[in-house]
Amino acid sequence: MVKIKRYVTADPELAFAVLLAALVYSLFAFTNPLFFTWNTGFAIMERFAVLGLVGLALTLCIIAGEIDLSIGSNAALTAVIVVRFTDSIGAVNSILLGVSVATAIGLTQGFLIACLRVRAIVLTVGTLMLLRGVALFAADEKTVMLTDFGVPDFIQSRVGVIFSPASLLVITLFVLVGLFMRYTRYGREIYAIGGARKEAVAAGVNLRRPMMIVFAVSGFCAGVGGAIIGLRSGTAQPLGLQYLLLAATVAAFIGGVSILGGKGGVIGAAVGTLTVNILNTGLVFKVTPAYEVQIYLGILLLTVIVFQILSMLYETRKQRALLLADSNRAQARVAPAGRSDPNHTSRGN
Repeated sequence: MVKIKRYVTADPELAFAVLLAALVYSLFAFTNPLFFTWNTGFAIMERFAVLGLVGLALTLCIIAGEIDLSIGSNAALTAVIVVRFTDSIGAVNSILLGVSVATAIGLTQGFLIACLRVRAIVLTVGTLMLLRGVALFAADEKTVMLTDFGVPDFIQSRVGVIFSPASLLVITLFVLVGLFMRYTRYGREIYAIGGARKEAVAAGVNLRRPMMIVFAVSGFCAGVGGAIIGLRSGTAQPLGLQYLLLAATVAAFIGGVSILGGKGGVIGAAVGTLTVNILNTGLVFKVTPAYEVQIYLGILLLTVIVFQILSMLYETRKQRALLLADSNRAQARVAPAGRSDPNHTSRGN
């Protein structure tokens, strides 16, 4: 019990995210017996393979105090490249090409944001539209399709009970990014520029390095996600995947990433993504209209934001109380010292 209390007080946002995920899953599991099956678990993990990557990328961006609005466009461009060139140069080469292009785009964005000292929301709005145009050009303004569906069949094949090669790849990427953020100097720099950028720069942190790393990872995740979507469906639309940005942003905030930056983590991104996937899958079981799905997602996000605001207010109040207590103790120590000198008044005269 003591360990649980320590865990909750150390990271209340993550603890709330885990509780929320458990509640959402329990709600559907108890109301629909078909939901609590291995097939449903497999469906949830298949959704995780794409949304998890984008949620992870946006979590890192928000931790760094920025956001990548172009991530959906980058994923769509990668999907077009992979699907269009798979038949001619092979699946492996087309995936390497698409992911390399997406990573290079992200790296370039990070470099420009750091060098020009502009907010990412300004720059990535422009690249969002630019990449859509490039995707339309690459696809000849039409939907591109595969002719050989051997690779899609492999990507969606089951490994174990609820996993596929795609979901296992994404889980591996989560583990690697989590280790990078926790145990490397560069991961700590990303937290530093998000939580207190001016102080971090004044302390000698090179803004260019963490910003380029964050957006390179964002581009890489967008590329891998776009490749998975393109190969899994066998088609790619240059104007598709517009839903990814909104859904992944919801997943990131549900996972406990701070609105102000500098706080959050990979585990939270995974939990937030699973919560969104569980909710979407459960609502599909209930044949819920699309507008209701958006309403439920909005309610879920607002609930998390209200909890974060209340948590910040509580922490602020707690810190203020500690400061007042320290001040009162300091005054209590000084006051007796002043009264202990019997000649204090006479010397003053």
